[in-house]
Amino acid sequence: MKQVITLVREKHTITVRHELAIISGMCGRFSLTTTNDELMQRFGVVVTQNLRPRWNIAPSQHSLVLSAEGLTMRDEMAQFGVYSARLKKRIMNARCETISDKQLFADAFGSRRCLVPASGWYEWDSAKQPHHIQLLDGRVMGFAGIMFGSQQAGDASFVILTTESDGVLSSVHHRCPLVLPATQWQIWLNGNEAQAKTCLVPPSSRFFNLYPVSRAVGSVKNDTANLAAPLSEGERAAELALLKTGDAKPKQPTEQTDLFG
Repeated sequence: MKQVITLVREKHTITVRHELAIISGMCGRFSLTTTNDELMQRFGVVVTQNLRPRWNIAPSQHSLVLSAEGLTMRDEMAQFGVYSARLKKRIMNARCETISDKQLFADAFGSRRCLVPASGWYEWDSAKQPHHIQLLDGRVMGFAGIMFGSQQAGDASFVILTTESDGVLSSVHHRCPLVLPATQWQIWLNGNEAQAKTCLVPPSSRFFNLYPVSRAVGSVKNDTANLAAPLSEGERAAELALLKTGDAKPKQPTEQTDLFG
């Protein structure tokens, strides 16, 4: 197994050299690698989508969202990020602190809240080193989200809410997604706006672990399990050396803003 991982790392090292999109001051990446059975056990939802493990979900790509259907949930696929014609860019995040004040988000926050299942997310620190962040027990989590458009019209999309990070999470980035505890899922989906605002509480960093991963996650062309594998000290040194040689020059993906900014 170790040899296979090494070979994949070498492949990604080539990718890093020629195609790497290192994200400076932006994130825009999360993973969803769970099974339909786990989603049923965790959220009580019968998943009708044909899901496959995704290790590098990026803006404009589609991912699973859960919305209210009475006291149960229904699943659908929606595009990550809503395009703002006024701003002429795709918006992936909405700040908890101002969500009800922003024209773009106010209506959706009032009536179209959703959960965005995720196995983890990626965040870049000030040194452009990506980290993978997940729950301590490795279970799938639910980001607070809001939806736009519809499946019928073919323009369903979602935005992830963000909040201030604390503890070890803040050592990587000052913002993080609003991860909701299971006790708040029904309040978020079925409560009124005032009740939903009680959910806008930053998650405690003590429930998460994080570790450095390969810079290959910066390229949307990469989508394998090795992206979320812990990076050894030797691999970190090799990637840093590659950057210093100038073979991997940072560039930013188009149509992307700071996911957790």
